[in-house]
Amino acid sequence: MKGGILDRRITVQQKSEVIASNGQRTLTWANLFTTWANPVEKDGREKTDDKNRSTTRMVYFRIRYRSTITNEMRIVWEGKYYKIEDTKELGRQEGLIINAVLLSQT
Repeated sequence: MKGGILDRRITVQQKSEVIASNGQRTLTWANLFTTWANPVEKDGREKTDDKNRSTTRMVYFRIRYRSTITNEMRIVWEGKYYKIEDTKELGRQEGLIINAVLLSQT
């Protein structure tokens, strides 16, 4: 994969469980790695139910291949959080396309 098209920095985060001294468990997000990416914004989806309308913003992130990325992770790009929906390998481990959806809340 040519590095020239990978012109934006994204951070991939993973859920992490923290146990306080009183034994209380808290789920947090920890930075796993930061990498160069080529984000491509796709058309969003719109859904209406019970008089409520919601819009989903979809982005495909193209990065160099990493086998460790799962749907349990999220991406931080330009201060916004994206839930990883799916991944697709490009070529023979040359790259990865990550299909992600903008989260309305963190």
